Amino acid sequence: MASLSAQRCQDYEWVVVDGASSDRTVDIARTFNSAPVSLISEPDKGIYDAMNKGVRMARGDYLFFLNSDDALHDLDVLTDVASMLDSHTAIDLIYGNVLYEQRPRRILRTFSHINSRTLPFEDLCHQAVFARRTLFNSVGSFNTKYRLNADYDWLIRVFSSGANCCWIDRAIAMFSVGGAHLLDPKALASERKQVRLQYMSLPKLYAGELARRVRHRFHRHFRPHPLGKVPFDQ
Repeated sequence: MASLSAQRCQDYEWVVVDGASSDRTVDIARTFNSAPVSLISEPDKGIYDAMNKGVRMARGDYLFFLNSDDALHDLDVLTDVASMLDSHTAIDLIYGNVLYEQRPRRILRTFSHINSRTLPFEDLCHQAVFARRTLFNSVGSFNTKYRLNADYDWLIRVFSSGANCCWIDRAIAMFSVGGAHLLDPKALASERKQVRLQYMSLPKLYAGELARRVRHRFHRHFRPHPLGKVPFDQ
């Protein structure tokens, strides 16, 4: 909330979706007054049900999901992204880099290697993504049958739809490692496999995973760090 209110660009709305929590979430949200706020607090069916509600409530041209305990990277994130979108009006989805904070280490995840061919075998943190709101009309909402991977499933649908997706070499958010998707790594991996098998056969999945391992090993042979992961010590 503090990282959002501190943005130099104030041309945004803030949609707060709370799952009828018993803490002070709603009271704190109501103190936010630097931009129009839409707030709903009611029981939901999980993270992606809440995110779908936020999509339906939103009025902006582009959407960004800033989850609890995460933050925009710096004061000019919205300014820089808005400038890019204003000068490239055909872009449907723009994604940058994310600083993963897992004390005591900090890793800058870069996603320059992500495209429609590689995404089904890689990942893309949704905290890196600004998406045109109308994409939810063309490819559908988050599939709530996936408890941990509905955002990944949605991104695959977007990239494979022919949407204009563009990477920018800019840190977008600080991501606090340790959320719901890491509480059960086995469940995460199993569900992700289910997502992928919607879009390809099992032999193609195995071939793609082999190609991913080769690609990452090749990169590591010539670089001091893994593909898409840069140690961050600033």
